[in-house]
Order: sequence, then structure tokens, then C-alpha cells
Amino acid sequence: MPSKVHIHAFALKWGEKFRDQNANYLEFVEHWLADDCAALGFEMDCGHAFSEKYGEAAHKYGALKNIIGDVTDIPLLGSAIYSQWRYFNHWAYSGEEILEIDNRKWFILAFDRMAELTV
Repeated sequence: MPSKVHIHAFALKWGEKFRDQNANYLEFVEHWLADDCAALGFEMDCGHAFSEKYGEAAHKYGALKNIIGDVTDIPLLGSAIYSQWRYFNHWAYSGEEILEIDNRKWFILAFDRMAELTV
């Protein structure tokens, strides 16, 4: 597993991108987030492992908000992020859904938690 320093930098980088209301849509649907996830060893498992442990928090902001303090497994959280991105990139009706407020908030919350866990 890469160092916490690298994972922390990843979490800060992508958290800021999701916060940026002027970010180019292509930054979210192109392969760059996936490349970063894969480089850090996170696995895209369609959210199955995270969903088994945390239910709807794997894809719903409100549910994630309720349990985020319980999440301590960095690889599991990284795989949830990777899987959530993959959903919007490949399976959602429109990839632009990734920019909807609750979806942005889901990613921001996940990246913020990852940053906390890697300090």
C-alpha cells in the first residue's frame, strides 16, 4: 500500500476538485481519478465490500454522512470512491450526474474522511 502521505495528497487533490464549482466536467468523467485510484491500489468492486459493511452509504450521501465517523479502513474507503466514480463514468444514465449536489457532497465527505485518516 502506498504511504499515507500519497493517499493524503490524493484525498486533498480530489476533494478540492469536487468542491470547485467551476471545475471542468471532463475532469470527473475522464480516467484521471481512476488512474489515481489504481495507482494507490484501490480496487473497483462496484461498491460491494463497502455496501456489505455500510449499506446505502456506498452510494447515498445522507447514509454516508450518518456513518462516516465509523469508517477507518482506508483501502475500503478508497475502493468505495473508485466504485462510485465508476458508476457515474459507466453506468449512470448521464455521467453529468456526478456533478449533482448530493453526489458531489458524497465524494467530498469521502475524500475529507480519507484525508483525516491519513494525517
